Amino acid sequence: MPDLVVNPDALETFGGQLESIRTRMNAARDWTHQFDGQLGAKEVDDALHSFASGWKDGRKEIDGSLQALSEMLINSAQNFRQADLDLKKPLDPDD
Repeated sequence: MPDLVVNPDALETFGGQLESIRTRMNAARDWTHQFDGQLGAKEVDDALHSFASGWKDGRKEIDGSLQALSEMLINSAQNFRQADLDLKKPLDPDD
């Protein structure tokens, strides 16, 4: 009989880490305006804002993927824990 080993804590931790990455990535779009007028030529400011604006589409796609994967990992951890409890019930003489 094959053995399936899953570490729900690791799944949940990884899901939380992905959510943290997603949050920090989304916060990064706001920092570009902190340097307005401090980078020298106006063209540098314009280039930075252009990059941030153009990167919005890619960031949106990555955001959706990170959110979906994070939710899947956390839900999987919960489902594995519940399955483990459900399988244990018939074997537990105290229940």
